[in-house]
Amino acid sequence: MPFVSRPGARIHYETFGSPGGPAVVLLQGLGLSSRFWFDIPRQLAEDPAKPRHVIAIDNRGTGKSDRPRPPWTMSTMADDVAAVLDDAGVEHAIVAGVSMGGMIAQHVALRHPHRVRGLVLLATTAGFLAGALPEAMALYYLLTLPFGGRRASLNMARLLLPRSKWERAQEIFREWPRAMRDDPTAPGTFAAHLFAASTHFVVPRLSKIDCPVLVCAGADDALIPKRNAEALVRRLPWAELELLPDTGHALFAEDRDLVRRLVERVENAIARGRPDLPTEAPGSVFRTAKVR
Repeated sequence: MPFVSRPGARIHYETFGSPGGPAVVLLQGLGLSSRFWFDIPRQLAEDPAKPRHVIAIDNRGTGKSDRPRPPWTMSTMADDVAAVLDDAGVEHAIVAGVSMGGMIAQHVALRHPHRVRGLVLLATTAGFLAGALPEAMALYYLLTLPFGGRRASLNMARLLLPRSKWERAQEIFREWPRAMRDDPTAPGTFAAHLFAASTHFVVPRLSKIDCPVLVCAGADDALIPKRNAEALVRRLPWAELELLPDTGHALFAEDRDLVRRLVERVENAIARGRPDLPTEAPGSVFRTAKVR
């Protein structure tokens, strides 16, 4: 059970696969531990086409990581990731993050660029002022989650899924109730993560991220609207956008093979020596089809 000591906190992480394989770091969203990746770490690690060394991190305040006194910042959590890489003996990795995890990933690339070979940014933003604020009802649903109970479960489905899939929420989130019982989000963690996310703004520095980036967003995401993904891609030097139709914030919950496919595409871009981009200009929003 690996831990790495950081100022004021120990950060827990779990590894999957062979240490000799290409490394992938997984970062979860607001209030969620690495448990909420479910079978995705093993899927990446045991991919018969390309086994990987996967590192799933419990962001501070979640899972088995410590809950130090807030405030916490994105910079601090990015430095947590770099410390985990040091402890795991990994020089560099593809960093994949969803929602708040995608914000942390951007800070890792900015603060520790030599550690990041590529980024997979799911349902995230460079700062809401550069894209679009959450819809009013999405904010209401989000703020009810720490109170628990049946209403919180109902609101979570409405927050994370498009209306067309609300009736399938029990099927899509079939593993979540047990995970939330076994690994609940402390109200203090929720508040500290919310503060960190609300102060996240990296727009002026995005041009410094000089690695392949795949940005993926749901066309019907009410919490982090798709305009945030489009704003990211416009400002990143080497980025591609995947906009998924009829999809909300819970991208990987709806499609459990999505992360593997996205990581594979970033790996292919790295192998070619440049991202898979249109020839006319870097940073163009040029693809809106479902990932194949």
